Amino acid sequence: MDRNHSPADSRDRVSRLRLLLIGLMAGMLISCMPTFLYRHADRLVLWKIDEYVDLTADQKVFVRTRLKDLLAQHRKGALPVYERFLMQIKERSADGLDRQEVDWMFSTYEQLRADLFGRIVPDGAVLVSSLTDQQVRYMEHMFQRDQEKAWRKLKEDRDARLSRRASTTLDWLKDWFGPWTKDQQQRIKELSMALPDLLAVRMEYQGHRQHEFIQIVQSTKDRQTLAGSLQHWLLFPEQTAPPDYRHAIEHMTNAVKEMILTIDRMITVQQRAHALAKLQRLIDDVHALVTS
Repeated sequence: MDRNHSPADSRDRVSRLRLLLIGLMAGMLISCMPTFLYRHADRLVLWKIDEYVDLTADQKVFVRTRLKDLLAQHRKGALPVYERFLMQIKERSADGLDRQEVDWMFSTYEQLRADLFGRIVPDGAVLVSSLTDQQVRYMEHMFQRDQEKAWRKLKEDRDARLSRRASTTLDWLKDWFGPWTKDQQQRIKELSMALPDLLAVRMEYQGHRQHEFIQIVQSTKDRQTLAGSLQHWLLFPEQTAPPDYRHAIEHMTNAVKEMILTIDRMITVQQRAHALAKLQRLIDDVHALVTS
């Protein structure tokens, strides 16, 4: 406890911090599974795969059928875990928060992400084993398109690009916490602008990951071998990531956590109430998906 503050001040401070993290982690979950998009995930995922592979009619039938089954299994087996996680965050908001709990929230999110990826591996191996040489070349072409698009973005003015990132961050925070004062907005923009600029290193890593995937696709048609390679590629990307990328991501993660702690000190009672109400709506939405 800070010796310069009363116990009441300290409790209020950690409560504000916890509520900021509630918004952060709920938002992170939403970025992976917004409830509206979740209900239409089979069509959206099929569309995205087709964009990069140019699926045949039979492959589309396979993907559509398996996605329907996978989503049903995920809704039954995984969404209750999501719901409990969000409820835990809300419950713990009443009794303070320390750095270990912040780390717990981030690590739990990664576990949920790994579980989601792990569920798609067997069917992913079946699909990959069916790809023709022409489809692999098409996929390489689409990957190259992504790289060229990213390089064009990198050529843009850095300050303008980071300013857009700051505006996006502020818009997200407004959605979760309600209106911010001008002073709060200015401080949030400063904090966001100070975060590391990872565009170049992310671009290089994206190319690295795409190259790894092409190698997996071209290595074999054996589904069991492909499943093992895909699982490693999806669940343990850090094991083959370049050291510079791993260092950059670790630096960014720590910087974001410190930004959370700083912004927490600015949260008002009204903003805290707004975040709690929004979190409860998310919990209700996830529960509705579980029981539907």
